[in-house]
Amino acid sequence: MTQHLSQKKVTIKDVARECNVSIQTVSRVLNNRSDVSDATRDKVQAVIDGLGYQPSIIARGMRRQSDTLGVIISGLRYTGVATTLNGVARASEERGFTLILKETSSMDCRDVLSFIHSLMAHQVRGIICAAPQVGSNWTILQQSLPAKTPPLVFLKGNPLAAPVTVSIDNYAAGYKITRHLIDRGYTRIAHINGPRDWWESIERERGWRQALIEAGLPVHDRAVVAGDWSPASGRESYLRLLKGYPEMDAVFAANDQMALGVLHEAGLRGVNVPESLGVAGMDDIPESAFFTPALTTIRQNFHQLGDLAVRKLLYLAGTTPDDECVAKDTIIIQPEVIARQSTNRNGE
Repeated sequence: MTQHLSQKKVTIKDVARECNVSIQTVSRVLNNRSDVSDATRDKVQAVIDGLGYQPSIIARGMRRQSDTLGVIISGLRYTGVATTLNGVARASEERGFTLILKETSSMDCRDVLSFIHSLMAHQVRGIICAAPQVGSNWTILQQSLPAKTPPLVFLKGNPLAAPVTVSIDNYAAGYKITRHLIDRGYTRIAHINGPRDWWESIERERGWRQALIEAGLPVHDRAVVAGDWSPASGRESYLRLLKGYPEMDAVFAANDQMALGVLHEAGLRGVNVPESLGVAGMDDIPESAFFTPALTTIRQNFHQLGDLAVRKLLYLAGTTPDDECVAKDTIIIQPEVIARQSTNRNGE
């Protein structure tokens, strides 16, 4: 790299010159255009990172900080993910910030990194990563972050997997709801989990197992099946449990949507809920109180999650340095059991 590049503001022309490509090609990479080969994209991005080039779409005359925050999200079709976004949006609006949303259809590292570059071009105050932690995706992403990445807060994942996280205690959720079922007299409790590579699924199952172990109750591998968060998968998982664990007297489904599938199929079969089968879910979606019977569930305070995420981001950006409530880099929210008719065995 030549000496003069480090002594002046780097421009798009400098990037193009270093890459031996046209300015238009650099622009296509910056805008995540599809008409650029992977080899060229990697080459240009490496030079951008090496030079520390920061494209700006904000007018040069505007000296104040941007009043925008970036959000990277995946899986908006899932109720929990969509409700998390609602919480972030509400908290941002309350503080006078607008959101720039980037949704990726998967957690492919290349896609997420291109979104980060795009958000940096918009000079966002910080970025909230609300995409679920699946496998090692968070680790891969952090290893590839560009230079001068703005403050970054990760949501709803393993506090040990990122420097700054705001999370729901999923282990406590699984433990508390299973303890609730045990306290209501259920002793053969099955579990319908979400996808097994989701960190939230892993933790909810871990809490379920621990509660059973502490109570001296059986923990069978055949008592656990994995769904995909949808009501249809909840129904299909319940049918699998009927074959593999027919002695079950309760089911903890890892979200309310799958619990709805269980209630639907149990109703078709004439199973008495809650006397013959207790059913519990997680999320406390608005519809859960109107299921038949009303669903016992775990409430996640998504507005609090969004509020703390936005506050933490602004704290890291230096906007609210006196907000000591979010000074810690690991913030964990405790879930709450909402008891309803679906586990009200013997009218307790």
